[in-house]
Amino acid sequence: MAKITGKRLKYGAISTALTVAFIAIVIIFNIVFSALAGKYGWLIDMTEEKVYSLSDDARAIMSDITEPVNIYFASDPDVLMGGSYSAYTRYVYKTALQLRDEFPNVNVECVDVRKNPAFFRDFYNTTATVIDSSSVIVESSGEVRVFSINAFYTCEDSSDLSTAWAYNGEKRLISGIMQVTQTEKPVVVFTTEHGEDITGAVNLGTIFAENGYEIKVADLTKEDIQDDCRIVVIYDPMYDFIGAEGREKEYNEIEKLDAFLDRYGCLMVFISPDHAGKLDNLNEFLEEWGISYEAGVAVRDTEHALSTDGYTIIPQYLRDTMGGSIYIDLNALDTPPKTVIEKAAPIDILWENGGSLNGTRVVSPVLKSESTSEKVRGGVTEGKGSFNVVTVTRESRIVDNEYYYSYVMAFGSPSFADSAWIESNAFANEDIIAAAMKATGRERVLAALEFKPFDDSDITITTAEANRLTVACTIVIPLILAVAGIVITVRRKNR
Repeated sequence: MAKITGKRLKYGAISTALTVAFIAIVIIFNIVFSALAGKYGWLIDMTEEKVYSLSDDARAIMSDITEPVNIYFASDPDVLMGGSYSAYTRYVYKTALQLRDEFPNVNVECVDVRKNPAFFRDFYNTTATVIDSSSVIVESSGEVRVFSINAFYTCEDSSDLSTAWAYNGEKRLISGIMQVTQTEKPVVVFTTEHGEDITGAVNLGTIFAENGYEIKVADLTKEDIQDDCRIVVIYDPMYDFIGAEGREKEYNEIEKLDAFLDRYGCLMVFISPDHAGKLDNLNEFLEEWGISYEAGVAVRDTEHALSTDGYTIIPQYLRDTMGGSIYIDLNALDTPPKTVIEKAAPIDILWENGGSLNGTRVVSPVLKSESTSEKVRGGVTEGKGSFNVVTVTRESRIVDNEYYYSYVMAFGSPSFADSAWIESNAFANEDIIAAAMKATGRERVLAALEFKPFDDSDITITTAEANRLTVACTIVIPLILAVAGIVITVRRKNR
């Protein structure tokens, strides 16, 4: 047996120590690199469908968009990449960063909504808007889309992210960008030829114009509602709309309104209680949307009114409802400004959830009279309580895993848009109308992009890529170890 000398023991110990040190360095390097890769998203997309990479279709769409676009994340980057929802937020964040890196008009910012909630105030302008730490906002020139993190994934259960089976981030982000960067002016159409008070609607038209709408008028017996129309307004009609009694389909105004709403439009109706009883076809159509005007009846509230007769009422704001979310900014104020409506017809809600043949329509009050009010017909009180004076109905449909909405907003009186309330800074009527048109009049645009199923996300590489990885594993790493061994051997011989 060879005798172990001190010199051999010394060099053996050094060799062992270097080997242990090298292994430790490799382990530490892997730990540090994995942590940094997780934090900063150092990922290589090797999935066959390139689930987490921009597609050529996405690049082609984005190349035609030149308007500045802001993408806001409601958390800091560290939380997006390593927080409790990071398994989902990190990929959306990386997709946004890819868009930023490839297109100079795209800006990406992270602002913690818990630390700076005021930053997001202007984004609470869609029905039932919720912004939490996992929300994503796409904005351009005042047009806004707010997305929950669930919207970027296709799930078996839409409320449970753990059931996600496809990544929809690229499609969702670019679809949102397309929506907020449309260059054409949105169109609002005011109906005519039913005795509508067009002169009285001037103030309402001004609000639309100030919010970027192009205003048109249309006789629906002679014209169709064009595809570029976002909102149709029926303002104080005295005579009914033609329905099935029209001898030819082209004269059926009710059918044209129905087709417009099928295209995810919004209908705003301002009806006077004096005329509601004459509008049989229109009322029957509105009943399909879960609401019904009480004809010949007006709401009176002597305790909450701006007139001695009690008919110019101050309705109450609502919270935690779909309708109340339209004016969430007003609700956030300690002392919100008043709204006013005069001689308003009570609007009955026929059902709240699950209306229409397929159960996809939901009705909610927007403004209600106080509980001290009463409804009056011909000077005789018929009932007391709180009555709906403005309502909204929303129909939701899913098309290719996208949610689309149609809306009907009903006002109990055209007086809601009277100049006395619109032109005065003391009242919030204009604010509510403006918020409503933003919340319900957004044209939905479906980007021509496919969602990417996780089922197709097996690691797939080309032969060349496989050869490179083989070289790295079989040559580069052993070469590093060989060089380390040579250095050790040389050093031992020189001592």
